[in-house]
Amino acid sequence: MAHWLDRLLNPQSIAIVGASARVGSLAASTHRQLSDSGYRGSIYSVNPRYQSLHGQPCYASLNDLPVVPDLVVYAISGLAMEQSFDQAMTLKVGGVVIYAANYLADDAEPKLLERLRRKAQQAAIPVCGGNSMGFYNYDRNIRISFDSPPAARPAGHIGLILHSGSGMTYLANNDARFCFNYVIASGQEINASVGDYMDYLVEQDSTRVIAIVLEAVRDVPAFLAALDRACRKSIPVVILRLGCTEKSARLATSHSGAIVGDYEAFVAVCERHGTILCHDVDEMIITAMLFAAGFRVGGGGLASMLDSGGMREQMIDLAEEHGVRFAQIAPQTTRVLREHLEAGLEAVNPMDGMGHLGNNIYQTFIECGKALLDDADSALLSFEFEFRDGFSHYPELFEVAKELAAYGDKPLVLINSCSFTTIHQTAAELTAQGIPVINGIDVALRAIFNLMNYQPVGEGVVSPTANNFDQAAIARWSSHLASVESCDEVTSLGLMADFDLPAVTFHIAQTLDEACVAAATCGYPLVLKTAVTGVAHKSDHDGVKVGIADRQQLEVAYRDLQTRLGDRVLVMPMVPSGVEVSVGMKNDPQYGPMVIVACGGVLVELLAERAFKLAPVDDLQANAMIEQTKLASLLSGVRGQAAVDRQALVDLVVRFSALVVVLSDSIDEIDLNPVIVNQSGCTIVDALVVPAAAGLGDIREQ
Repeated sequence: MAHWLDRLLNPQSIAIVGASARVGSLAASTHRQLSDSGYRGSIYSVNPRYQSLHGQPCYASLNDLPVVPDLVVYAISGLAMEQSFDQAMTLKVGGVVIYAANYLADDAEPKLLERLRRKAQQAAIPVCGGNSMGFYNYDRNIRISFDSPPAARPAGHIGLILHSGSGMTYLANNDARFCFNYVIASGQEINASVGDYMDYLVEQDSTRVIAIVLEAVRDVPAFLAALDRACRKSIPVVILRLGCTEKSARLATSHSGAIVGDYEAFVAVCERHGTILCHDVDEMIITAMLFAAGFRVGGGGLASMLDSGGMREQMIDLAEEHGVRFAQIAPQTTRVLREHLEAGLEAVNPMDGMGHLGNNIYQTFIECGKALLDDADSALLSFEFEFRDGFSHYPELFEVAKELAAYGDKPLVLINSCSFTTIHQTAAELTAQGIPVINGIDVALRAIFNLMNYQPVGEGVVSPTANNFDQAAIARWSSHLASVESCDEVTSLGLMADFDLPAVTFHIAQTLDEACVAAATCGYPLVLKTAVTGVAHKSDHDGVKVGIADRQQLEVAYRDLQTRLGDRVLVMPMVPSGVEVSVGMKNDPQYGPMVIVACGGVLVELLAERAFKLAPVDDLQANAMIEQTKLASLLSGVRGQAAVDRQALVDLVVRFSALVVVLSDSIDEIDLNPVIVNQSGCTIVDALVVPAAAGLGDIREQ
């Protein structure tokens, strides 16, 4: 069955509404693009002001066309465009491209953009745009745009989707190294989202990698489903996410909500689906170029040859910064390097092979390159030497690169250490021959890291059902959380205890006498906390008194809290000291609950580092979160401290992650801070739950 985007992206007939004879107009440029590229389908011009255009009849409206076109391209805007758009929906055209941004002065509600969206969705007709520069279908030589891609650009294997129209011209209309099968400027996504375009590209045999310049995910289910399909077909998805510094958590109540924003949630989604996130457009397109070359690497590190000791030092420094591991070459490889390198050059990886005045340069680099490629620990070979378009000190090194690229099955990447060097023509020629050429060692290493660390299968989704939660407890707490607007510590700790999470025992007291009775039950030493409603972060208000050793200290502590904050307190046993950990949850409105792990106590906000993953997680993922932070060292014991029970923390995180999934409709945020991990296990000593719905009451006070 044909894909629902097929008539949009592979049209056999095209109508250009707003057709014009004026050179340089959007319509005339679109028509010229189609004609110049040799489009073989039918092109219909629509404009009531002309009888004929481009040697063919011109029609007054879509209703006057002899056929229902597959694609309608709108080179007009405003109300005139909306009237024609209505005709297109009624005719059931195959798809629409809208160049205009669809904003009108003094527009009525619903505004034009929303009106177009509703109409397209009701008609189930895909719309590329508005505010789109169109698309290029290189597989079938169809170019729908008012801009001009290079005429000689061959079809390639990168499927490029962009929210940025200008980004389309930067990436598709410049460097000939980057060859695409499709380039799609999705724009406002009136009725076709990034996920829909990804789904289409995954079905194309020519797609080896999908690259996306992404502003927002407007259709989350379609996006996630497309990521799953790409992952199952081992098609890498490489994304540059724009606007990643805007935090959605600015109004959060708990620490967990305050430290994780929408970008972190997106990172967690990408980790789960094996998606590659890039820092800038250079890294994204270079990474895509490597995958488009058909490159895949197994285990091992980077083997590298350079023609400069200084550039080698730069590479070593930057590789460490970007986490690129160099191959640990075997003694046999070292012997071969030593045999061919001049005296004074070290037989190491990365290798500087430039001897005195370039003597025996071809033989040196070809033999050393083969040895490095043959080494069991090498995953790929990078080759760096100085060249420019039309010039190289040692042209024979190009022959070395070609021979090594054909030697064995490990990838070869050619690098010029400086990003500003003019190598466009040479780079395009070599890349077309299967030898990707990269300007700049920094971006080269970032792209190589992405290639080396790509996993065609993501983390996978963990089932929360394995924890066997009590269904009655789930129903009871879901009902309660739907009726309240806040939960105090009593309620929050009670929730954790009801689901068998290791919460500290506690007693509520309203008077000093009640506190003393509770203390006798707990035993000294103990902790006294304010339990007054409205004090979410007690430490900020000096609302926690620890290490209370006897009744006299208890009385002093209680009087202080009573005077400053109020009568109501919690009395709980003093948990033996250990590593303080923060375990939290933030319910992202798009992607659902995320688990956050960080150093606990007051350090949760002082230290920027934290680890986060989509819930639920398993033991492996929980351990990976711990390894991402300083917690791994703290739990193992530092400066003479004994190691604590890391597995107890892992068990807590796993069970907690399952809990937040089953209660995800009822909770916005949870903050367990601190969780004290010691040699005998771990204990939640403070908790804050933020319900999703507004209401009144508390489960312990009804």
